[in-house]
Amino acid sequence: MAGKDLNQKLNELISSLQDQGILDDYFDELKGLQDEQSPQFVTNTITIYLGGADDTIAELTKNLSEPAVNYPRVTYLADKLKGSSMSIGGARMADVCAELCDASEANKREACLALFGGVNREYSILQESLNKIVQIFLLF
Repeated sequence: MAGKDLNQKLNELISSLQDQGILDDYFDELKGLQDEQSPQFVTNTITIYLGGADDTIAELTKNLSEPAVNYPRVTYLADKLKGSSMSIGGARMADVCAELCDASEANKREACLALFGGVNREYSILQESLNKIVQIFLLF
C-alpha cells in the first residue's frame, strides 16, 4: 500500500475513533509531535502507555479484590490511569477513570467494582484501537 493510501487509512481510522469518543483531539497533538527526527514517536508513546496501563490495571485489580479496599490507593491508581489516558487522547477511558476516582473517594465499594468493569471494557477497546494505529504506523 502506498504512503498516501496508508496516511488516508490512518486518518480515517483516527477520525472514526474520535467520532466514537474513544480518542479526542489530544491524539492529533500527539501525532503532530512525530517528525523525521523521531519517526517512531507515536508508536513508542503508545507502547509505553499500554505497558503502564496494564501494570496499573493489574494493581487496581489486586486492590479492589482485597477484603478491605485501600481507597486512597485506588483513587491514586485511577487518577494515574486517567492522566496517562488523557495524554494519549483516550477520552472515554479517562472519563470512566474519573468516575472510579469519585467512587473511590466516596468509599463506595460496589460502585468502584462496577466502574472498574467499565475501566476494563474501555481499556480493551482503547488497547485494540491503539494497536490498529500502531500496525498502520509500522507500515510507513
